[in-house]
Amino acid sequence: MLQTGYIMAEQNNPYDELRYYSKPFSYTSIALLEGNATLWGLTPPELKGAKVLELGSSFGGNLISQAVYYPDTEFVGIDLSDSQITQGNEIIKSMGLTNVRLETKNILDITPEFGMFDYIIVHGIYSWVPDNVKDKILEVCRENLTPNGIAYISYNTYPGWKSREVARDIMLYANKYTQDLPLSEQTRRGKAVVQLFSDAIKSIESEKNNNKSRINNFDSIQTKGDHYVAHEYLEYHNHPLYLNQFVDSLHQHQLAYIGDTDFQLSYISWMPQHLCDMINQLSETDYVAREQCLDYLYDVTFRRSLLCHAHLQDNINRTEIIDKALLNKLTFINQNKENNLSNIFNNKDAARLLEYFIYQVGHFTIQSLIDYITEHKEFENLTENQIYSSVLLAIVLGYINIFLTPYQTYTFEDNKTYIPKRFTQYSQALLEGANQYIGAGNMYNCGVENLNELHVYMMSQMETPTTKVALNASLKAYLIENGYKDMSNKEKLIDEEFDCSELCDSICTVLADLGYIQPATL
Repeated sequence: MLQTGYIMAEQNNPYDELRYYSKPFSYTSIALLEGNATLWGLTPPELKGAKVLELGSSFGGNLISQAVYYPDTEFVGIDLSDSQITQGNEIIKSMGLTNVRLETKNILDITPEFGMFDYIIVHGIYSWVPDNVKDKILEVCRENLTPNGIAYISYNTYPGWKSREVARDIMLYANKYTQDLPLSEQTRRGKAVVQLFSDAIKSIESEKNNNKSRINNFDSIQTKGDHYVAHEYLEYHNHPLYLNQFVDSLHQHQLAYIGDTDFQLSYISWMPQHLCDMINQLSETDYVAREQCLDYLYDVTFRRSLLCHAHLQDNINRTEIIDKALLNKLTFINQNKENNLSNIFNNKDAARLLEYFIYQVGHFTIQSLIDYITEHKEFENLTENQIYSSVLLAIVLGYINIFLTPYQTYTFEDNKTYIPKRFTQYSQALLEGANQYIGAGNMYNCGVENLNELHVYMMSQMETPTTKVALNASLKAYLIENGYKDMSNKEKLIDEEFDCSELCDSICTVLADLGYIQPATL
């Protein structure tokens, strides 16, 4: 899951040769980190006014998408690739953002004087660097993290990576005598050889069924982009580790392990009773052993761990019992997971209630659930405990994300709303070429793919408060001037008779959902 390059200074940087597309990662959203840490019983720093550091930022795609939504928060990214940092800063300048900056810097050169940060993000770095850099990453988390700060580190894990290492070994061996070839060619060779072995195994009847997981691993490589395969399977350093080894390293650096951003890898109370009993018996109340059992059970390949300073260790709630007052403070948002609630919840009323709020409303609070139940008598048999326990189960199983500080969205209102110019500049820069290097993200750092020229034009018309009538007229003029065709009659150019109110409304809905529309009074 490697995002960017951190290698020994004396080596040529393969990330300048085969660039890794720098996109936003939802799991590193500072709003999500704040929400998750809060559920674990901690009091993380407020988002407004926070300082955020990312180690291995590449072009800055994971920070820029957050900086545009949080203008009062400072974002700093470092990377060893000077070409990527330079390009990223040019993109930032073109967007007019002043609260995010990138620096060409070696992780080993970071000192306490570099500054203190409330959130530190290390995504796709830890497994791909030598041990001295791993130690330095943890040192930075200790020395440069504010007292209540939260750090995020992702890494490849055993036992899941044991089977994947076979593919890595094949690809490395296939290029044993071709080290002088470009990385792109080595990647092509490696993927081709792995495919040959996959096809060969499938052709042997006795092996086809015995090696299904290996075949799946081999075939999945063919679906990945070359930049991912190159840096995941052909890097000199790729050292997965067991969770318990990672936590041991944290303790050596006076840091505390909080839990995984995927609660299903930290909680066991949702599991069948016989599995809970087995894991509790094996772990003997040791939270690390408990989670290590989950990794053994599910053959986990990748973890996204949250950590904090050791002095906060006793504040972390590991009971899996969440106080109702805490849940009342949180907002829950659809994580776009396939709907399987009716097969998971024993209580069908709870399943139907959450299906409505997750998949139709999209976001909710405990209070909004209670209000809805009050107004709809078909749910009157649901008890308070059932409501809370159902929401917690939906959190653990990944159906909803939790936020302490949800991003406030607004719908268009005549002369009462506008779109800050930074959103227009952000979107325009992406369409004008920045999207070759970075991906677009929304307020929760999820990828966005539906932005186009019409959205940017409409945003430019909404930088000051206006009316829907004026927007309709402006949009129609733009469509006519630029030769747009009527989608209901693709042969017909849009003319003065065309009614674009429906198109205008749909664009405003998209911009509202993205959180671009703001009240003019703020």
